[in-house]
Amino acid sequence: MSEQKRTILSSKLGKVEFEDDDVITLVTPLLGFGELSDYLIISNTDYFPFLWFQSVEDPTVCFILIEPEPFFKDYKPRLNKREYKVMGVSDMASLKVFCIVVIPDDPKKSTANLRAPLLVNFDRKIAKQTVLEDERWDIRAPLLYEEG
Repeated sequence: MSEQKRTILSSKLGKVEFEDDDVITLVTPLLGFGELSDYLIISNTDYFPFLWFQSVEDPTVCFILIEPEPFFKDYKPRLNKREYKVMGVSDMASLKVFCIVVIPDDPKKSTANLRAPLLVNFDRKIAKQTVLEDERWDIRAPLLYEEG
């Protein structure tokens, strides 16, 4: 039994086709977006290494994500036991970590939110943004460092 394709018209990406199995559901909403729980993680080789976190419920809501490792080699977020329980896993190896990126008018000033990463359990198709207690991680960590 094949799933039926669904379509949304994203304000950022245009026509996006997906199946129900592609949808990632937030276990708690993103701050300021409490009414939205279903998203797609979309990769596009034209935008590598950036990914899109597109709301299924509101085609105007789309976030930019990165996998932190290529940009922040020392980034190793620590979660409390409750986060592991909520995400249905026993360790970080079972989760994929993404950071939300803000790209201003001057792309050289782009930042990533390391303090509040997005955790995704692809096996269970759930996600959660968590706020880390570790103050080393900046909310607006520069993606690019200017040489000086």
